[in-house]
Amino acid sequence: MATPNPLGSNQNITLERNKVITITKKTVRFSHNVYQTHNITGFSEGEVEIGTIPWGIIVALLLMGSIAGLGNSGIGLVLSFAAIGGAIWNFTKPKHYGLLLTLNSGDKKLFTTTDKPNLKLAIGAIYEFIEKEKDAIYQISINNGQVKGNWIQGDVGGNALFGSDD
Repeated sequence: MATPNPLGSNQNITLERNKVITITKKTVRFSHNVYQTHNITGFSEGEVEIGTIPWGIIVALLLMGSIAGLGNSGIGLVLSFAAIGGAIWNFTKPKHYGLLLTLNSGDKKLFTTTDKPNLKLAIGAIYEFIEKEKDAIYQISINNGQVKGNWIQGDVGGNALFGSDD
């Protein structure tokens, strides 16, 4: 578990990897965490950028590099290259994508994956599950970037099995 960008705007997003999410009529469980469904404000697709270098630091490095460079200092060149490298990183940095669970407290859990088609199916199944208040258990496995979902027990009234290795 890691919190992305402690200096940026994504402080309240926690990344979760390789988890099984179990949803019942009253609870959502993963790892050692159990949340009552009325404490959850949303399930959605989410995206978070990891490791953004604050633009203020980049600008400060560029200014210090320019000032130090006036005295023909090698330090100025190094600082300027560091600023340019930081700017390039901010434009090309990796993004994490996945199932975003938003809580009433404002905290967010992002279950990372690259399997967008099955993620959309999982979100649709969760929507149907919550909307119809089904008395069932639905389980989503996000493991090694793959998303698999199925009904464990109860009156499901439909087929939301996907992502299987059939």
